[in-house]
Amino acid sequence: MSRPSPLPEEFDSGVFTTREALSRGVGPSRLRARDIAHPFRGVNLVSARQPTFVQRCRALMEVLPPGSFISHESAARLFDFPIRYRDERSIHVTVPPPHRAPRRRHVVGHRRTVIGDEWMRSAGFAHSTACRAWLELAGSSLALDEAIVVGDYLVRPRETRRGHRPLATLDELRTAAERSIDRRSARVVSAALEQIRERVDSPKETQLRLLLLRAGCPDLIVNEPLRDEWGRVVVQPDLRIRGFRITLDYEGDHHRTQRRQWMRDVRRFRQLAGAEIVGLRVIADDLEPPGVYEFLDDVQGELDRQGWTGRLRYRSR
Repeated sequence: MSRPSPLPEEFDSGVFTTREALSRGVGPSRLRARDIAHPFRGVNLVSARQPTFVQRCRALMEVLPPGSFISHESAARLFDFPIRYRDERSIHVTVPPPHRAPRRRHVVGHRRTVIGDEWMRSAGFAHSTACRAWLELAGSSLALDEAIVVGDYLVRPRETRRGHRPLATLDELRTAAERSIDRRSARVVSAALEQIRERVDSPKETQLRLLLLRAGCPDLIVNEPLRDEWGRVVVQPDLRIRGFRITLDYEGDHHRTQRRQWMRDVRRFRQLAGAEIVGLRVIADDLEPPGVYEFLDDVQGELDRQGWTGRLRYRSR
């Protein structure tokens, strides 16, 4: 099998339009060669493999009007939002007026006026900021609990090239919400902002916190170190019930299958017992019926033993 003829040097970046190719003397037969993919009509990508999501985004931007950017669920994928993606084949884009929203196969177009700090550049193209993507989804597809889960994910500090920082701060989310012109999301966004917390390590931890608060549990402290009388850290639980010597930790399957994690868990619960603190270990079955009823009974029992007079009631929402 003969090797395809070389492409012009300006196409070394990997993405070019059919119009550009034809103007440089690259004929239709060369564009049909096995080393070129066609993610969208009129766009070519130098790749012998199925294009990745990022490559498809970069290719699509070649045929969009100036000021356009990847948005909504597609921007959320770039930030790895912990949500269920409804359509992984399509790419969402936003274009500014007076341009019309694009109508292409596997493209979902949006049209709105935006300000400069609502989008950013990375991976070689423009896309919504983390704050903007959160607002876009809150106004279109996220239920309240999902908006809180994503909010917790965004404000959790993480290691980055610029140091230990979150994808967005809670103040940045509030400011973006105040400036948003999309009133459809106002109710969900406002309710979510009241319930987002920093230092949450996983969506299941968020789900556990919301479950307990809706059941009427006393106030919860999120991922704060618990110290002994000499100021030494005993443990840093996922949740601690304020005013009571009760901690709760969500344990995913890796707590069972990873030996190092299992040994850390054993030591942690020894430390809790030594400090006369009740440590409750929570699993996935505890968060949904029927397991949630037994779990809440266990929490109720520990609260009763420590003098609480309230009653927990399961509320799904």
